Amino acid sequence: MRDPLDIWIYGTRIATLSEAYDGRLALSWTDESQERWPEGTRLLSAKLTIGDVPVPALVKNYLDGLLPEGNARTNHAMSAGVPPDDSFAMIRSYGRDTTGAAIFVTEGADDPTAKGRYVPLTQDQLADRIRHADEHAPAGAFGTTVESVSLPGMVPKIAAHHEDGIWFACKDGAPSTWIIKRGGPAESAIADVVDTEVASLTLARMLGLTSVDAKVLEFEDVRAIAVSRYDRDLDGPHPRIHQEDLAQAIGLNTLDPNRKFQWGSRLPSLRHAADVIRLDGGNPDDLLRLATFSHLIGNTDMHAKNISFIRRVDGSVTLSPAYDISMHLHHRRDNRRFALDVNGKFVVSDVTADDLVAEGRSWGLPERRARLVVDTIVADLAEALADIDRSAHPGVSAEAWAVVDERVAAAS
Repeated sequence: MRDPLDIWIYGTRIATLSEAYDGRLALSWTDESQERWPEGTRLLSAKLTIGDVPVPALVKNYLDGLLPEGNARTNHAMSAGVPPDDSFAMIRSYGRDTTGAAIFVTEGADDPTAKGRYVPLTQDQLADRIRHADEHAPAGAFGTTVESVSLPGMVPKIAAHHEDGIWFACKDGAPSTWIIKRGGPAESAIADVVDTEVASLTLARMLGLTSVDAKVLEFEDVRAIAVSRYDRDLDGPHPRIHQEDLAQAIGLNTLDPNRKFQWGSRLPSLRHAADVIRLDGGNPDDLLRLATFSHLIGNTDMHAKNISFIRRVDGSVTLSPAYDISMHLHHRRDNRRFALDVNGKFVVSDVTADDLVAEGRSWGLPERRARLVVDTIVADLAEALADIDRSAHPGVSAEAWAVVDERVAAAS
């Protein structure tokens, strides 16, 4: 068996992660965690409550949710010199800066945040990192990596810090504050996704649906989108803010990336997302706002990894700000399906504003309240579309804007 790992969150060593002889993963809560938070608090995950003995499969599912998917996971594994399906070894190598506030270190080690450091990057160095984001690089001794950063998803991406116009690499556990995702080749049919994501997030900010800032980065042979991390606050008492995505919150393993999508199956679903929020006294209205906005702009990729929940130090839970949201319907494809069903429907052309109201009602919202939420987002988005400076988004085609304009008009 390998040496256990300690898990730090909000300045407290909350749990220890270890392996059983049969290879299953075990998570045990520390005395410090039970002194700071009441038994039953869902701080690390909705499926991992303080004081309970977690089911090993749920522990593994939570860890896998922190790790990259597909080829990105394979490349990370090659860099660390470990098998891609070895979740324990992967989180040992990349667990010092994950999504949310959980930090994984060798048992007995301190929280590395204070000792982390930022190293300035030139524009050429930054471009090179983005260019090679999906390639593996040899790790140091014992499979460790100096930049121990893990980001879920399949799109080639890197983590960085940005301050006073300068980009920095994050070393030795320093919290990253931005994520940079590489765009597709210029000749790709979906090369404008980085552009429509920036525009969509701008609209979402205008509607109060997100705090995420976003911008397109352009170099000679590569384009990317840089997005600020809503789960970081270097000026606050805790630089990392904890979060988990919908897949983690319902214990869904997405090693098969197709499991992120509902497409008529029982889970994952928007109803599950509403249940996660309500489990700790939260309000699902914001979820209906997000679902309505996503529907109107034609974002077909709001799957179980693109809806997340903030878990604050006091144990309260809220929906995270909107992220990974883009315009997709101007791309001419035969297969047009929303990632999660709306009122039992997933074919884009079948879903209406009335279906969004019905979806909200299925979570227990009164019809009047659900209707007000949907109608308000429709009206606010129409106003934002009239106010936004479209010339500031030259990569968004007239066709892409027209599709969104038409969808909002149809819902009004």
